[in-house]
Amino acid sequence: MHALKETFDQHGFPLTKHQVTQFDRYRTELLRWNKHINLTAITDESEIIHKHFLDSLSVLEHISLKNGDAVIDVGTGAGFPGIALKIYVPNIRLTLVEASKKKGSFLKFLILQLNLHQEANTEVLTERAEVCAQDPNRIGIYDWVFTRYVATIQDSAAYCLPFLNSTGKWVAYKSGEEIIDSEINNSTAHLSALGGCVETVFTNSKRNRGYVVMHRVEAK
Repeated sequence: MHALKETFDQHGFPLTKHQVTQFDRYRTELLRWNKHINLTAITDESEIIHKHFLDSLSVLEHISLKNGDAVIDVGTGAGFPGIALKIYVPNIRLTLVEASKKKGSFLKFLILQLNLHQEANTEVLTERAEVCAQDPNRIGIYDWVFTRYVATIQDSAAYCLPFLNSTGKWVAYKSGEEIIDSEINNSTAHLSALGGCVETVFTNSKRNRGYVVMHRVEAK
């Protein structure tokens, strides 16, 4: 666990003892469950830290999550970036959307193991994002939408934008400048038609990672 804490420290994400324990348990359970269900292709312990945990947190170099922020992680898979962000910023209100029932079972188990279920501010929706985005109780209530998967911005917009409140931001994790530029160009008209637009793009050259930040545009 000392090596885990040291690695996070070196990358500018100092951890408390409790957070070290949580990330260590997360890694352990991820590998244990991965033997039975397909959660990740990354099975090296060090790579899990770098390519899952630190990659999930790296967005915090560009944005700030505040206590009480309502966050929804769409297509979270094994909990990235949502659970990693929740461990690091414990007082966010987190919703994880994952259509796979098996992955949903892992997420629910993990939330209990990491004691993230307290105060009922962490929940798992084992449903397709398209269905969740039509739920009146979900529309327009989130401060942050995060996506960290292969689907394009254009393909995701119809079910990500509806979650945002009037000042909310949708942050899409992307890799490679050319891919980002292409996705933005291809999605601009579609976003506009759905009442959204690209606000800015942050880049992290060390990780070959970009973050496309979008928001809703108020109808005139």
